[in-house]
Amino acid sequence: MVKKRRFSAFLLALSLGVSSQAAAQEPHAVSLAIEASSSRGFLWGHTPRLTIRTGHLVLGYELGLSWPTCGRRDWEVWRRYPLWGVSACYFNLGEGAHEAAWGILPHLTIPIWRYRRWLTAFRIGTGVGYVVRPYDSFSNPAENAIGSHWNNLTQFRLGGTYRFSPHWRLQAGVMLSHLSNGAAKLPNFGINLPAYFFSLDGSPGGTDESRFRSVAPPNRAERRWGMLLGGSFAQVEYAIVDGPKYAIWSASAGALFYLNRLNRLTLSLEGEHHPAVAEFGLQTGGFLSIRAARSGAYRLAVAPGAEFLFGPVGIHVQAGVYTGSANINRYVPAPWYSRLSLRGYLPPIPGTDVRLWAGIALKAHRVNAETIALQAGIAY
Repeated sequence: MVKKRRFSAFLLALSLGVSSQAAAQEPHAVSLAIEASSSRGFLWGHTPRLTIRTGHLVLGYELGLSWPTCGRRDWEVWRRYPLWGVSACYFNLGEGAHEAAWGILPHLTIPIWRYRRWLTAFRIGTGVGYVVRPYDSFSNPAENAIGSHWNNLTQFRLGGTYRFSPHWRLQAGVMLSHLSNGAAKLPNFGINLPAYFFSLDGSPGGTDESRFRSVAPPNRAERRWGMLLGGSFAQVEYAIVDGPKYAIWSASAGALFYLNRLNRLTLSLEGEHHPAVAEFGLQTGGFLSIRAARSGAYRLAVAPGAEFLFGPVGIHVQAGVYTGSANINRYVPAPWYSRLSLRGYLPPIPGTDVRLWAGIALKAHRVNAETIALQAGIAY
């Protein structure tokens, strides 16, 4: 109750502060906005191996800034004027469930449908989360969802917005927040928080959507085909809590097919090397020779996917299927995996169509994250 009163008082103070500035200003085409959100959800028991408390009410709070786009670039018009933003988050996980989590979350809001004062949009964000009371073999052995203080925080939101003045917007919708360290520190079953949310946006300078640039050249692809080459690195604990850490190296080569300038399909051949698999198999008798262990430590997969471009930023989703002889792909948790990658592309190298890129990727088997990897490569 005390927390609710404090949050209500904060919203009132925010309203008074923004209103006093708004009264003295005319709306701009776009203006920085301040967003305050509150969410109510529950901690999802997504696997029976969780020993933390699940199913109980989890309250969340968020305070952030957002920067609308207004069509200064062609892709902003084609994407219906997305919004960039960053937020500070807090989740009250409760006793028996790692206590609480904080986070810094950069995010991108992607409009789906606009009509006058109404907007339906999807928001995706990924950043850094801090869990207050993670698993510890001695001080906290009964809570096993997260094994480290520092984690990746990924969040998806789908909601509707009503603009009741150039300075104020009210939002409501559903969201899913996920905390995981990609097995960098076991245990790592992850924390999943489905919830519904309400938020209030205040824009001191106001936003005038009638002044947005509404005309852009056709969104036709200049070329249909391209190539994407890349590699990645991750570090994980394997099978044993408080055990040694192992590096995972991977490489991929794929084809690009442009549906238009902003959306492209991908088909990649991906290879990974897992030294931990070789060590585990030798110690447990799964491999009868060093040669068999070295072979079994390799994974090969075919991964179709799609990438959505927002200026220099790409969001890449994939679903891979392991393939190859019986001597490789040993000890895989599942026959298929999913991967979500966030990439940043540099401008083309002068005189060529080659672009360097770097990113971060979350790979999961079903609902359990396997790795969080750093990526780099070239696109043509």
